[in-house]
Amino acid sequence: MTHKAKAHTNIALVKYWGKKESTDNLPINSSISLTLDNFYTITSVTYDPNLKQDELKIDDVSIQGVEFQRVTKFMDRIRKMYQIPYYAYIDSKNHVPKKAGLASSSSAFAALAYAALKAYGIEVSDKELSTVARIGSGSASRSVYGGFVVWEEGMSHETSYAYPLKDADEYALIVCMVDKKEKSIDSRSAMLKLNEFPELKLEWIENTQYLFQEMKEAILEDDLDRIGSIAESHANLMHYVIQETGVTFLTDKSFEIMDLTEKIRLKGLPVYYTMDAGPNVKILTKKKYVSQVLPYYEKVAETIVCYQGGGIESI
Repeated sequence: MTHKAKAHTNIALVKYWGKKESTDNLPINSSISLTLDNFYTITSVTYDPNLKQDELKIDDVSIQGVEFQRVTKFMDRIRKMYQIPYYAYIDSKNHVPKKAGLASSSSAFAALAYAALKAYGIEVSDKELSTVARIGSGSASRSVYGGFVVWEEGMSHETSYAYPLKDADEYALIVCMVDKKEKSIDSRSAMLKLNEFPELKLEWIENTQYLFQEMKEAILEDDLDRIGSIAESHANLMHYVIQETGVTFLTDKSFEIMDLTEKIRLKGLPVYYTMDAGPNVKILTKKKYVSQVLPYYEKVAETIVCYQGGGIESI
């Protein structure tokens, strides 16, 4: 009763920020992401009738505390939903910095969900897998698929799921590593602060609903300039909202890279920035421009060039 799975992280171009209901991670808005090839998690799950509780290793280190509790709570939900009577050995290798605004939880919980079901011989549709992964981490719902992915907010566990929107083979995303260290506050905690600001929350929802529809159209039309402009607008909106709730993720280096992106664009090269809940800045462009724009970013930060990542898979 063992299975090993691989899932890639995704970076949201229209962000998810805020929850309707936290137990099942139902978001207050729909979102759109791009799955990346160079950041991923490989997780194996082995059920053992002799275990008295789950055992978790991440990158060969035994894990306890809050991180362990989050994983075993997720496993408890899966056990209850699918009548699995055993605890498990969970061994995860995370090929992405944790809690650095690079969506490490998206690949981690997508891989765990898939491996946990497969290890007990349970077959589900991608749609159902997306809803299960979402319970562990909202963004994990999107890591079931490759390319551009939509996560519909839904109003219940069954109706909040992701689906593939379009292939992204021509696109590239350059990650500018401002800081690999763990953030001072995790995304979940920062997100919940929005509930204390109802007017700000309403502003976020209304603007996001509009930009979500605009982004879907832009992606289907393969309009890089429109996609990039919307991504920048929404990233700026999210960080404005975060800052208004008393949290700051961006640094002087983050703003330097954002300014650099605007200057490169004035030279006629299509580059656009986006940031998740962290200081690292991601640059969206197309493959054919990478060799021209990469030297600019290499002068100011460590860079990792990513292309379209695939959907979840067994290995």
